[in-house]
Amino acid sequence: MNRVIVIGSSNTDMVVGADKIPSPGETIMGSDLEIIPGGKGANQAVAAARAGADVVFVSKTGTDDFGRQAIEGYKRENIDTSHIFTSPESPSGIALIIVDQNSGQNSIVVAPGANSQLAPDEIKSIEKEIERADALLIQLEIPVNTVEKSLQLANKLGIKTILDPAPAQKLSDSLLNLVDIITPNESETLILTGVNPDSKENIEKAARILLEKINDTVIITLGAMGVYYHSKNGKSSYIPASEVQAIDTTAAGDVFNGYLTAQLAGGQDLDTAIQRAIAAASRSVGRKGAQTSIPFSHELE
Repeated sequence: MNRVIVIGSSNTDMVVGADKIPSPGETIMGSDLEIIPGGKGANQAVAAARAGADVVFVSKTGTDDFGRQAIEGYKRENIDTSHIFTSPESPSGIALIIVDQNSGQNSIVVAPGANSQLAPDEIKSIEKEIERADALLIQLEIPVNTVEKSLQLANKLGIKTILDPAPAQKLSDSLLNLVDIITPNESETLILTGVNPDSKENIEKAARILLEKINDTVIITLGAMGVYYHSKNGKSSYIPASEVQAIDTTAAGDVFNGYLTAQLAGGQDLDTAIQRAIAAASRSVGRKGAQTSIPFSHELE
């Protein structure tokens, strides 16, 4: 028990800090460049592993140094990398990140590279690996048809599915019908439901709309405010976050999702899993970088 399969992107993050996010056409001076392993799928795989799960990461990289170095990093995290595919034509994914050094907020552009080549047939080839998992976690930095194939297989095999619907985009009802737990942030909630979660009433309304389309629970992440969840069993609750000074919010959502999935795969109840995930995400925003900011489980004790 506590076996998690994460299907998603592997990127190398190129990060520069600045006094503000530049406006269109504006050039500003920033800090020294930092090159840090990232990608939403990879961040979530590392978070789940540091939370204590037995993690299999499924992704696609190029044959370049970025891809090779990323895989070596995952191995150091004790992540199973035997199902990371390689594209001979496309480079490994890259993300360009500017971090506002005053607020910790960021602006990100992703060049997906090999991530955009991860194909449904490759997911079909690892069906037996999916069948062994206690939970499957997936995001949207890979092709949507590959996401749907992954969810279809997990659904057929009775494996719990968690979807982080990021980067934000509209999704078909047929895809959402395959999801057990969905974890949108505020902007993703607006795109998925048409309701801006800018008030308690609207947060709850948006959750009800999404809950009609998925199988189990909607968890809307609200940044420093914590989360609101609503489940098919009728239970709903706001769970607050601790007040922290944010330095860099780059991977906070990924940390939340990785920890949440690890806790649920390990048999924790939803409230406890969410509280643990919030604690991990809160710890991460006090540190720079994506995977470099992810706490280990013992740091939360």
